[in-house]
Amino acid sequence: MHGAFRAGGLFIKVPGVYLARRSDPFRLFSKVPMYRRCLFLAATLVLAMPAPGQRTTTAEGPLSERRVSYTMDVDLDPEARTVAGTQRITWRNPDRVPVDELQFHLYLNAFRDERSTFMKESGGVHRGFSVQGQEVWGGVEIHRMAIVPDAAALPAYAVPDAADLTDRMTFIQPDDGNADDRTVLSVKLPRAVAPGETIALEVDFTARMPQIFARTGWALSDQGNPFFMVAQWFPKLGVYEVPGQRYVPADAPQGQWNTHQFHANSEFYADFGTYEVTMTVPDGYVVGASGVRVAEAAADGRRRLTYRADDVHDFAWTASPDFREYTDTWRHVNLRLLLQPAHEAQAARHFDAVKAALERYDAWVGAYPYTTLTLVDGIGGSNGMEYPTLITCGTVYGLPAWARAVEVVTVHEFGHQYFYGMMASNEFEEAWLDEGMNSYLEARIMDDAYGPASVFDLPFLAIGDRGMQRLMYTKNRPGTGALFTWSWKYRFPGDYNKASYAKPATVMNTLERYLGWETMHRILRTYYDRWRFRHPATRDFIAVAEEVAGKDLGWFFDQYVYGTAVVDYAVDAVTNEAVADSTYRSTVRVQRKQDGTFPQTLRVRFEDGTGETATWDGRDPWHTFSFTHTTPVVEAYLDPEDVVMLDVNRLDNRRVVASENGFARGEQLKFTTRFQQVLYFVAGLF
Repeated sequence: MHGAFRAGGLFIKVPGVYLARRSDPFRLFSKVPMYRRCLFLAATLVLAMPAPGQRTTTAEGPLSERRVSYTMDVDLDPEARTVAGTQRITWRNPDRVPVDELQFHLYLNAFRDERSTFMKESGGVHRGFSVQGQEVWGGVEIHRMAIVPDAAALPAYAVPDAADLTDRMTFIQPDDGNADDRTVLSVKLPRAVAPGETIALEVDFTARMPQIFARTGWALSDQGNPFFMVAQWFPKLGVYEVPGQRYVPADAPQGQWNTHQFHANSEFYADFGTYEVTMTVPDGYVVGASGVRVAEAAADGRRRLTYRADDVHDFAWTASPDFREYTDTWRHVNLRLLLQPAHEAQAARHFDAVKAALERYDAWVGAYPYTTLTLVDGIGGSNGMEYPTLITCGTVYGLPAWARAVEVVTVHEFGHQYFYGMMASNEFEEAWLDEGMNSYLEARIMDDAYGPASVFDLPFLAIGDRGMQRLMYTKNRPGTGALFTWSWKYRFPGDYNKASYAKPATVMNTLERYLGWETMHRILRTYYDRWRFRHPATRDFIAVAEEVAGKDLGWFFDQYVYGTAVVDYAVDAVTNEAVADSTYRSTVRVQRKQDGTFPQTLRVRFEDGTGETATWDGRDPWHTFSFTHTTPVVEAYLDPEDVVMLDVNRLDNRRVVASENGFARGEQLKFTTRFQQVLYFVAGLF
């Protein structure tokens, strides 16, 4: 007996199976015998394998452990605002003991109602966008979950008699006990998964997309058409951390699931694997997705597209009838840009920025191993986000060339392909390892590619990215919020953003200037080579930094990553005393005004134009330097090379004594003070 699977008029012959295209998307496979479902899924897997020349990565084999795999077949219903279908999930037990529970993230349930933890913490506001209008809410509903055979796995989990797991699903709230939060799901298994064994599940689900205000959902375009950013949209396994991985003690009797609830100030954490996703959308919709498109067909007013992504830990896609598509290449990477019609004039700016990022990440950190990258010009709160091989950039009509907002966002979001994507640190617990390291490289790339005025390039307002990051740190309660803090546990509003973006960028810029770029370059490459696809923790980065630098850096990381120390040094006084004919004894008194310590360099300029440099360990609250010279000291400058970018007030680092140009110097310092006040105002706009 032969049957056919019909999808929008497309028939795929599968021995022993007949499936008509469903009018109710929740019931896929619901009346098909189990063995026939398995035959169908196996056939689908073969049919959807990448065609020759359509490799997903540059590697010959797996780049990661691939503990999980996802095969999905879903329909987009623009009128109902739903994505519905079936997924097949496999998970291999990496522990040395059996595991009798699976835990899933259902991130989309953060938008189920106002009672979720995300909504309570955010108040319905995220990055300046708020919940408003009708059809606001979304969520994901699992209609059926069952254990199915997995012929490809060795060893495979034997399907028990009680294969249906639907009644075993329970929502848990490991972080705050909010009984109304449904973003983490626990499923107790009828039999534990043995070490090294692989279990396969089949899940029927519906994702109801919320109106976009925080990353994901739907919105109406300027043309009045639906735009979809389909992200955090499917039941997704958490990370099972084995003994010795991250903060699970090496001698622990067993590992544990790391599945935090979806918080207002947290992002995502998942294991690496393979994704094969087939999406059916209306004709006329342009689709962008993670990975490589490996199949496409169209009939009866519908399009069916299959994408494959390997060695990634998430899958996102977008669909809109309004996108204008542009393509380009960088070495082995096929670049695809999906722009809103009003922004077509900025296509070159997007490509130039992402190529600048690709070039420098390749040279400074390591090779980009994927063969595709899709850039999406989203709507509203969907912009400024990262997913494997797909980023959302966003811009505005008529953005002038001197304001490089689109370049900053594009460079930043691409950088996440490394720190969020390939390093895949736990963003719930150590957001700085992704956002902060990425912000540091963003600033370095922007200033290198676009010059010292890389953010604003006007004659009267020239601001670079590194300077902007420093300002955004220093203006925002620099003495609160350690980098090493779980994302939802920051005490004051704004501390998460500061401690995840601007402060770690400034911390890393200071470390680079202290160690030198060549050493920092080797730290970045070693960290990438050693920890890509392995979920590093803060202590892993520190170990690499100390190993490469060849010195103990505990004093630095204890203060500025684990602690909240603030750096502020000042030149307090300069005195000159004539001690003999043509000889002066000069003293410079300097002060450490805050609790942070950092080695300091003092440069003095004598009246005859010569100079001298001295050093200080920066530990004592006060320190006095003494100089003997034929002319008096007329200027003293702490940290003249601007090594310590963490210093929150550099205006008091220099002191000038009365001289023939004292008036001019005083006016210059007044102007500098006023200009810094302008910069603080500009930084407050971001």
